[in-house]
Amino acid sequence: MVTALLAFAVTGSAAATLTRQPTIVATVSGVGFPIEHLRTLGVLKAVGVVGLCLGLVWAPVAVAAAAGLVGYFAAALVAHLRVRRYDIVPAAVFLALSVAALTLLVGELA
Repeated sequence: MVTALLAFAVTGSAAATLTRQPTIVATVSGVGFPIEHLRTLGVLKAVGVVGLCLGLVWAPVAVAAAAGLVGYFAAALVAHLRVRRYDIVPAAVFLALSVAALTLLVGELA
């Protein structure tokens, strides 16, 4: 259930990033990330979602996708803190969901 929630949430985030929603553009530029690479961020999120979904067929793919999303959202959190922006709730929630999903997925494989 946590993995499904993560996939759903990241799908929305990827769509917002790929369609350059103003809040996403403002956040990304506010942390000093080059706007010309915004599409790359959206694609990385989308790849994470695809990996989580493919994990229904082969669990190690979901583990890899969840680990990638942990890295992505940890980097997002660091990017915010690096420039002393404390509007970190969305990144922190996505990171927490990613860590929870990764923990549960690894537990299922053990």
